[in-house]
Amino acid sequence: MSNHLLSPAAPDPVAALLDARLSGRALTAFPAPVPATLAEAYAAQQRLTTALGAPVCGWKVGRIPPALIKVLGAERVAGPVLRIAELDGDVPGEAAIFEGGAGAIEAEVMLRLRAVPDRLTGSDDGAAWVDEIRAGFEVASSPVPDVHDHAPYGIIADVGINNGLLLGPRLDIDDFAALTVETKIDGVTVGTGRAIDVLDGPWGSLNFLVDLHRRGVIELKPGQWISAGAITGVHPIGIGSAATARFGSAVHIACTAIAETGFKP
Repeated sequence: MSNHLLSPAAPDPVAALLDARLSGRALTAFPAPVPATLAEAYAAQQRLTTALGAPVCGWKVGRIPPALIKVLGAERVAGPVLRIAELDGDVPGEAAIFEGGAGAIEAEVMLRLRAVPDRLTGSDDGAAWVDEIRAGFEVASSPVPDVHDHAPYGIIADVGINNGLLLGPRLDIDDFAALTVETKIDGVTVGTGRAIDVLDGPWGSLNFLVDLHRRGVIELKPGQWISAGAITGVHPIGIGSAATARFGSAVHIACTAIAETGFKP
């Protein structure tokens, strides 16, 4: 009989994240080992996306912490969108967040891809590749309460901490990026801004995703929705709280935070 003992299996953070998302139960902390490079983080993201077993219906874009931009040579991160819901007029939508995890709401413009460009030739070239633009919310929630302490690697690995998009009314392609957006949580204004003022704007977000697509990091497809970045900021929200956002004077969207009960492909 051999005296050699079997070494314990190395911990797998993707397995822990998968179990948490499928069950709807929060973890106590980000599962070790946390990815240490962008390549490792996107590889973990691809594994988790595949394991969740749902088609990728879009991509979210987030920002890298300013202190790391020069170090990493990037300003944005990407994550897959695996669930989308339509907002029905003035009836608030439901934003599912992990109880005990991290939960936030972000007012964003949503771009639907008509086709996938080989490359964008200018900052305003994106309009040629988009057939619809909507106001909407990104539901940014993770079962990991300290996920932001591990930005950007932990955020990327945990599918960009995206937990769905809520699609509101259409916006005019000629002026959507310059509309003033105001977000409120429980009636209190928490942020204002314009999409055009976030880095190099929505078309810059699309260009970033196109570059990742061309390098084989992600796969863009016609019909996918692009959540182009938080316009007024990333606003923490608790279960039972209500969020509203106004895009200009005419477009208004609303949602209420509910408890995540577990991802279902």
